[in-house]
Amino acid sequence: MVSKKQKIIAPVGYGIRADPGDLGGEFCEPFLLPIWLLEQLEVEALERERLVLEEVEHRRAEANAAYKAKQKAEDEERSNLPPPSGSSTRIQTPLQAAQALTVPGELPPAPPGTVAVFDWDAARDRFESLKKHPATADKEIIARDLRHFAKAMANGPWRTVARAATWREDLGQLAAEMPNFAAVVDAIQRAMALADLSGRPAILQPILLLGAPGVGKTHFTQRLAEVLHAPIHRQSFDNAQSNTLLRGSERHWSNSSVGALWELIVLGEKANPVVLLDEIDKGANEGSHHRPVDALLSLLEPVTASKVKDVSVDFEFNASHVVYMATANDAGRIAAPVRSRFLEFFIEEPDIDGRLVLAHSIFQATLHRLVPTEEVRATFARPTDLQICCLAWMTPRQIRMASERALGAAAYEGRRRFEDRDFDAPKPRPQVAATSRRPKDDGGDEFAVFVVRS
Repeated sequence: MVSKKQKIIAPVGYGIRADPGDLGGEFCEPFLLPIWLLEQLEVEALERERLVLEEVEHRRAEANAAYKAKQKAEDEERSNLPPPSGSSTRIQTPLQAAQALTVPGELPPAPPGTVAVFDWDAARDRFESLKKHPATADKEIIARDLRHFAKAMANGPWRTVARAATWREDLGQLAAEMPNFAAVVDAIQRAMALADLSGRPAILQPILLLGAPGVGKTHFTQRLAEVLHAPIHRQSFDNAQSNTLLRGSERHWSNSSVGALWELIVLGEKANPVVLLDEIDKGANEGSHHRPVDALLSLLEPVTASKVKDVSVDFEFNASHVVYMATANDAGRIAAPVRSRFLEFFIEEPDIDGRLVLAHSIFQATLHRLVPTEEVRATFARPTDLQICCLAWMTPRQIRMASERALGAAAYEGRRRFEDRDFDAPKPRPQVAATSRRPKDDGGDEFAVFVVRS
């Protein structure tokens, strides 16, 4: 008879699992398992718990959505009823609320360092027309357009041109961080210097970054947006909706929505956001009847880009200051008319020095993103040279993921220094096979344990 009060002493590298039910067995005896498997089982248990909580939250969200939909229908029904006798109050519908919006009566003065991104008089006429003579009977679209124009016109048509006063030093630092992009940085520096000379906003020619996956094309674009102090939008061309996502969907669609450029420029604060056209070569050969990249032809030319029309709101605006950065693995798949509008750069794999600098840069960027408070960031020690070297042989995406794991491990254990194991990649799940052993503890009592070996 085994005493349950006896203490099991596990061999080195093993641990005791009192409840083996996770393995699908029906044994009540304790299990002796390798440490790595115990950790894996704990992770799986936490994952199951997370999935259960997500399912509960999903059902709760569905119930809340159904309740809100019911309340909205009831509110709309009540809004169509005449007000009670002697009462002057009435619940407004979304359209009525939008029709109550106003815009400045006169064109506000232009603040320094701004450019006009739409025609003020045309926008005011459109706003008044939406109120009095809407071109559609769809109340939701009318209300949406009124809200859009009211927000866009609140401060006039002026938008700031993102530009750092220290752009020379910042771009020089970027070239040092990613030396395999030095030629790209040089082209941008020339455009910025010419803008300084002319006193006008910089116009950057669209840039196409070619090269194998993992050379840092996306990371470079994100860092460039930080240097320029500009917002960034990533548009992937591995789907057929790239055109509608940039310039809006057809107005007659029931789910018509404005495009990313309208959101970034007209409803945003900057006239020159960075738009990453990711994997542009995947959207080039979708057939003769639909090629999403063809929508870029007018966007990539400064003259036509100054009068881009968002299809959903049916209104023109100025998108000529947008900074376009495209990535591709195979330039041969890009149609010649589109490719000719880009300044091309082939990005090679960085050498070992470049890899080390890139690894440190991505780690620091990850630290700033996950630990935004400077006082807390300052408490973390710099990774050792060996740890940076370990990161250097990963792709930029892998470096980011490894940095996130290392920061999480240090935070979980209350450390501010990193250990080599923090940067280890998760190991693939090994094959397991169960065998039976009966080890003895120092007291001579035997315990039935099942050892799982890889």
